[in-house]
Formats: sequence, structure tokens, C-alpha cells
Amino acid sequence: MRLQITLSAKKTPEFLDFNHNYWLASMIYRAIGRVDANTSLELHKPSVSKFFTFSRLFVKDKKFEIQDGKMKILSPELYFFFSSLKNYLCVCLIEGLLQKPEVKIGSSDFLVSEVKVIKEKEIKSKARFVTLSPINVTTAEKRNGRLRTVDLYPDNPKFYENLKQNLVKKYRAFHGKEPESEELNIKVIRAKPVRIKVKDTYHRASLMVFDAEGDRGLLEIGYKAGFGSKTSMGFGMVKVL
Repeated sequence: MRLQITLSAKKTPEFLDFNHNYWLASMIYRAIGRVDANTSLELHKPSVSKFFTFSRLFVKDKKFEIQDGKMKILSPELYFFFSSLKNYLCVCLIEGLLQKPEVKIGSSDFLVSEVKVIKEKEIKSKARFVTLSPINVTTAEKRNGRLRTVDLYPDNPKFYENLKQNLVKKYRAFHGKEPESEELNIKVIRAKPVRIKVKDTYHRASLMVFDAEGDRGLLEIGYKAGFGSKTSMGFGMVKVL
């Protein structure tokens, strides 16, 4: 299921940090927790696949300015997208937001003014995607005798292999079986590197337009639950072009 959630600022102009992933994720987790505390606790376990993703916040009509390193919101309306392989999570999120529509993102106050279910696209074995939030892909490298997590960009061949293996892992966890094929070919049309701060850590990721061809099941996982790592913190959401 895929949702579009609209927020109305309680005052205009409002100021919003570019690095709002953590605050948006916190809002989502709190809303789900109001409806099902057990599901919320399960989602907080680090080793559990979350099977959801969400986009960046978009300002209606792109009415914002940059001031003192923040977004000065000139439109009262913002929106973001949420997608999950588990419809139940979407239902919990909807009910939780309706129970308490007053929300905080950082130090800014908003009201949830609309939650809309968006029709999902049928995913076939070939599609062109554009990111609604940047894709983060990681690898483990040994440096000074210690393993470190390193973020990858599309100019590194490991980016594509690790992106595919991440989808395979999610497929196994969700379906309880191997995908029909691990074939996946990705051709990047455009890519822009970005750096996103989540709590106290910066993560490198890529805003992209890309063609993907291969196993339909893997592409569907990416479309519904996000491509790459940290999808439950607002990375890797895409839409079909």
C-alpha cells in the first residue's frame, strides 16, 4: 500500500531542517505505536526487516527559501509519501495519525490534514524509477584492522551488487523463500550525491533516475519497501516514471 500524507503548518512561515528524516521517522513510529504497541516494539528491533520506506518532505508548489541553513516554508502545506509491503502497517499509520493529527517535526508544529491511498503501479520485469528519497548502499571494509561501514555511490561497481543483495535479503525475509532469479541490471540515467544527517551521523546517498531490469519480485520489493539500506529511516523510496 502507498500513502500520501499532507501536513498543514500551524504558522507561516515555518522553518524546517533539511535533515528531517529522524523527526519524520519518529512521527511515523509514534503513530503506529498508538494503534499497535507490539508492532511498534518489533519495528524497533535492529535485526528485524521493517518492509517500509518513506519520502522526503515536499513543499506544495515548491514555495520555500533557504535561510540560515534551513528551509523557510512559505506555503502552509507539505506532504510526503509512505509505502509498505505490509498493508497492516499503513492501516496502523493512518489510524494513529487520525487519533492524534497534531504532530511535531523537530521544533515545528503541523496538523495532519489529509491521508490519501495512492494506487500502486504494476511492476513488471523492466521499469524506470525516480527517487523520492535518496538511495543509500553500504559495504563493509577493513581499515586499520577494523571493519567499518562505508557508503557507496553509483560510480563504484559494488554499489550495484550490494543493492541487488539487499533486495534479495528483503525478498527472503518477506516471502520466506528464494526469489525466482537474482538477475538485476541497473542503468543510471542521472545521479546526484547527497549527504543526510540522521541523529548524529551523516550518511551518503544518491538521488537518481534509473532503469531497472530483472526479476519482477526483486523490483517489486524495491518499489514497495525501498531500494538499498536504511529505508525505514527515509531512504530509497521511488516512483515509476
